Amino acid sequence: MAKKKEIEIDKLDFDSLLQETIASCRLGRALASLGATLTGREKRDAKLVYILLKAQREYSKKLPVMATISRTSETKEYGSVEAIRWFAHKYPKRAEPLLRRMHESYTKPTVVLNYGLKEKGDLPDSYYVKTLTRVLNISEDKARVLYHGIIKSGLEREKKESRLVSTAMKEK
Repeated sequence: MAKKKEIEIDKLDFDSLLQETIASCRLGRALASLGATLTGREKRDAKLVYILLKAQREYSKKLPVMATISRTSETKEYGSVEAIRWFAHKYPKRAEPLLRRMHESYTKPTVVLNYGLKEKGDLPDSYYVKTLTRVLNISEDKARVLYHGIIKSGLEREKKESRLVSTAMKEK
């Protein structure tokens, strides 16, 4: 196994790295929000399509889309929850300590990195466009269209909601 490359901390540009982190965070969350909205609509509509198909309704065969209902079965491995339930049912006395432990709680220390925009602060539009260009490896023209046409309104909405992000860090 290859050894993990050691980070040369003196060669890192902290300002650029922090700005790119925040720009990537904000851009990604704006796109994820749009994606979540579309996925939510897909799930709602798919449920309605299923209901219509079950009711033997037909859609126009002239459309370039289709839908069918099929039944499949798949082999799945038991997860820990199912295995514990099985064990507790089959060996109730022997499972007592495990079941008791499952209902206990404990405190686990967590290190959290908080980052984001300062109050009334933001990165310039040009920085967001450059970040899209660099990170997504797309042309500046495409990045500009994506940012100004789609993402920017989501960022403005997000500005009102929350300015800081918290991310749990793994410490060695």
